Amino acid sequence: MTVLGEGLVRRPRLSYHGGSRCRGWIAVVREALAASHEANRLSRDVRRQDPALFVGTTIMEKTLPSPPRTFGAKLNRLGPGILLAAAAIGSGELILTPRAGALFGLSVGWVIVVSIVYKLALTLGLARYTIATGEDIFEGFSHLPGPRNWFVWILAAVFLLGAVGYSGIALACGSALFALFPVLSMIQWAVLVVGVVFVLLLKGAYGPVEKAAFVLSLTLIIGVIYSLAALGPTFGWMVRESVPRIPRGSGQTLISLLGWTAGGTSTLIYSFWILEKGYALPRGNLAPSADASGKHDDFRHWLSLAHMDAGLSYAVMMFVSLAFLAIGSITLGTAGADGSPLVPARGETTVVLARMLTVAAGPQARYIFLIAALAILSSTIIGLVDGKSRALRTAVYIVAPRSRRWSDLTCYRLGIALLCLVIFALLFTGRPVLLIVLVSALEAPVLSLSAMLLLYLLHTRLRRAYRPGVLWHIVIVAGTVTYLALSVHALTAILADLKG
Repeated sequence: MTVLGEGLVRRPRLSYHGGSRCRGWIAVVREALAASHEANRLSRDVRRQDPALFVGTTIMEKTLPSPPRTFGAKLNRLGPGILLAAAAIGSGELILTPRAGALFGLSVGWVIVVSIVYKLALTLGLARYTIATGEDIFEGFSHLPGPRNWFVWILAAVFLLGAVGYSGIALACGSALFALFPVLSMIQWAVLVVGVVFVLLLKGAYGPVEKAAFVLSLTLIIGVIYSLAALGPTFGWMVRESVPRIPRGSGQTLISLLGWTAGGTSTLIYSFWILEKGYALPRGNLAPSADASGKHDDFRHWLSLAHMDAGLSYAVMMFVSLAFLAIGSITLGTAGADGSPLVPARGETTVVLARMLTVAAGPQARYIFLIAALAILSSTIIGLVDGKSRALRTAVYIVAPRSRRWSDLTCYRLGIALLCLVIFALLFTGRPVLLIVLVSALEAPVLSLSAMLLLYLLHTRLRRAYRPGVLWHIVIVAGTVTYLALSVHALTAILADLKG
């Protein structure tokens, strides 16, 4: 076989000689398979080389389209951030944040701001790497030194084990639907929700998933604005209550807010969605260039689009989180005996909030709040199952290269089926509480390690002109140190509870 250039080969001529016609066709098939395997091997070798070697070059003349350069054009290309918000805004905002508001008011809102700033910086670093190299972050982590693909294995395990908590989200969806339409039981509604998610994602197309996430996110925002307006907090009250402080006995709550607000390791999925949206051409599609377009100016415009997309996403997350903190403070802060906080059990938080809103603003407020809660929970399932199936598909390709003979759609569907089966099974068998607690506790340290390894990749695989600035480094390093310290504290507390 003769190599003609970057990724191009001249296939050997196929021989039709050799005994009988049957043996001739067998020889033809063998030579064709050998040529195909050699071409695939060469393609993989080319893609694994350092991106800096491919500045301004492409394979088979396939390049990115021109990036949007005007504000209006960029608005038309937004989308991955919607999915990120849908996946990240979940049971943490709906259950944990109102409980924190009931106990400590808006004074702990600063923790939400810190968490979102850190995760926004991490998301922008992911976007920078993916746009600059055309690789998703799992492919990037496959280049790390040490045992082969060691961190890909860790992330795949965390992503897969995280599915055990999705049954709780499905049950919460069933609870909200049962409160709205008691024609089916809570379990039946939950099963129906998971079935609808499975059918929606089965096609494997990115567009319908993004549109569904947009509709649900819009419903969520409208419901939250209405619920907050119905309670009528004054501006002066919000200013007085928002003075940052660390209340006595708030340590575990602050750790939980820091870890759960705006998602955990699901932040990494953003790298896969911007590839699907076309912000960077995947390396698997034969485009190994250092800036995914061959021009630094184009790279800056693609990165600017990612900044707008992710910035709007985290602005929505911050608004929703702080709004639920305020709703919890107003409705639950003095609803207990003798004006003390009313802190419902985690599974009852949504129902109790809906009842309190009914007292404050009439029965219509209850229905609107339940619809907003349903939008939060269902969009979380859609975003997480879709994004993690894409990530697990890449992980399988990396750790088992022979699986590349299967199509992307087949592997994606297998991931969807696996995650939905786990959810179905746990709906009827019960959730393993200990496993959920441990996986949740591992989210923060794994996310912190991901941030440091991303920092390593940005400095070893990107040229200096494409690396982030000083401010990004300060936020990532400071945030990672904080996350690791709080993670150690949380894990210690969990282990102490288990021993007790």
